Amino acid sequence: MRNQAAVTERRTGKKARPGPEAETPSFSRAQLLALLVGLLQIVFASVPFLPMGEGAVHTLYVCTGLAGVLLAWRHRHARCYGVLLLLLYGQLFITDAEDTAVLGLPTWETLAYGRAALAGVVIALVPAIKRR
Repeated sequence: MRNQAAVTERRTGKKARPGPEAETPSFSRAQLLALLVGLLQIVFASVPFLPMGEGAVHTLYVCTGLAGVLLAWRHRHARCYGVLLLLLYGQLFITDAEDTAVLGLPTWETLAYGRAALAGVVIALVPAIKRR
């Protein structure tokens, strides 16, 4: 197919159209991570295997998880999702870390906020090499 396109291009002087295999979309690392983090956020909210706080926290996880799944389909939207995770959960992490003064140990919620903020940093800064 490739050689035939080259021969056709030389004969007619026109570039051959790429076949359907050239149009297959590929996800970048940031997109894959945004999709994975979004799905994990939904799972963490749906299956509370760690003792978390009130229902508002679970709603926040579901909303940010759905946003991750929706924003993962474009590279720049996935990067924005990473920045939003960093800003939102970073603020929650700092606020919750200041409020918990029980022996200086973090709570499960604080660790979950830190995990989500760290995931946002990774999504926002991972190199943009596309997978094939």
